[in-house]
Amino acid sequence: MKSITQYGETIIKLSEFVKPLDESVRAEAFKFLLAQELGQISKEAPSTGVVRSMTQTRAMAPQELIRKSNVSSFTEKAVVLAYWLETYQQKPTFSSADLKMAFEQAREQSAKNPSDLVAKLEATARIMKAEKVGVVQHYRLTSTAIEEIESKINQTGAQ
Repeated sequence: MKSITQYGETIIKLSEFVKPLDESVRAEAFKFLLAQELGQISKEAPSTGVVRSMTQTRAMAPQELIRKSNVSSFTEKAVVLAYWLETYQQKPTFSSADLKMAFEQAREQSAKNPSDLVAKLEATARIMKAEKVGVVQHYRLTSTAIEEIESKINQTGAQ
């Protein structure tokens, strides 16, 4: 516990600093700042590994993934966007509101009632219930849906 005594205050300050950052970069920013504070990297330029890692989390836009997977129906787009949330936004679970937000970010027409959409996806075994946070039900993709999307992405990538 010598490290907590020695670095505890620094870790707490860094944690508070990165808290308001976007979820997708928070961990990498924390690691970078901690390494910089401990003198493990140069203060002049960030490590290319950290920068590369932070940009890779934003590499795929939701609309790009829809095009790449070559889907056209509303429910297929919903599955692709759920995949985008889990894979590219690092959300282990998502709510119907998260899915609606993904449609908006992809500049696609979103469902008038996102709860009905997730009910359809659950009925077709593409998503399954995860935890409930307060009154909000969260979901996650089934492995079948993940395999389906990855297969579609790989098919268009191979052409």
